[in-house]
Amino acid sequence: MAHDEFSLIRQWTSRSAGQEGNGLTVGIGDDAAVFSPAPEMEVVACCDAMVETVHFLKKTMNPSDIGYKAVISNVSDVAAMGGIARYALVSIAVSPQWTPDECQQIYEGIYEACQAYGVRVIGGDTVSAPDALHLSVTVLGEVEKGSAIRRSQAKPGQLVFVTGHVGTSAAGLHLLLQGETAERGVSLPWKTLMDAHQRPVAQIKAGRLLLESGACSALNDVSDGLASELWELAEASDVSILVDAATVPIHDEVREYARHVEKDPLEWAFYGGEDYQLVGTLAKSHFEAVSKQFAANGVPFTVIGEVVGKSQEAKLMLQRDDQQLPLPKAGFNHFRSG
Repeated sequence: MAHDEFSLIRQWTSRSAGQEGNGLTVGIGDDAAVFSPAPEMEVVACCDAMVETVHFLKKTMNPSDIGYKAVISNVSDVAAMGGIARYALVSIAVSPQWTPDECQQIYEGIYEACQAYGVRVIGGDTVSAPDALHLSVTVLGEVEKGSAIRRSQAKPGQLVFVTGHVGTSAAGLHLLLQGETAERGVSLPWKTLMDAHQRPVAQIKAGRLLLESGACSALNDVSDGLASELWELAEASDVSILVDAATVPIHDEVREYARHVEKDPLEWAFYGGEDYQLVGTLAKSHFEAVSKQFAANGVPFTVIGEVVGKSQEAKLMLQRDDQQLPLPKAGFNHFRSG
């Protein structure tokens, strides 16, 4: 960047100036931010990175979408603990191919997502990079002491559920890679798919409902694909899970697009990722009450399977038609060869 670093930082983060108060003692402008959670709360901290060519391409994501999604992926992790996101730290490494105006748009997306979820940007770092843009966001949230929902408490006999629809983001990425684009507010065929990939929604409300119900025993967010997240639940809880393919919630537009391009929508649901829905387990005795609570709050909630016990052969099985098949441990993996 051929501009003064500090003036650019001030410009990009100007919306965070003077935001002290409500738990934040020191914000942007000092060596570090200082905040104080309420005595009855615990801090929830998570960090996620987005790297050009690994996580996104300019042909599939506008600059503001990149910033927006970087925040959402972290807020989703907080949601999976039943927590509330509060503060964000943003670090960006900018390559020569990115203009200051494009970076400004990235920050506009960051602030748009933060405003939507009540998050305040309180610091970060800005550096140059030789070849590709790197964006890392750390989100700090809070959850009631001793109440954070873990992955490790699923029990045999419990139901497996998921919020919303899965596979929509992956279908959107497939569509975008075919060269389809859409400006904000423009109606195109399957625009729902593109929106799901570029502007996902974190399930904070669902996470809070599950925490408040006390019914959820294990929880994960669908960032790397439903199969990957179910495997994580199964391994952390040392159980086996059986999923019914017929019950997996797939959006009608995804099914329509899958027919159009001759793809199996379940592949996107299980191995696509970036839906940022919540998948978890709960006792059968809690199902009716939780289902009613979700319906009253307008949050989709679908039972897709059951925790069936322990198995030495497979942790995750798929019931499809009259067959039970092992569901491979897959999804987006940065270090898988090939």
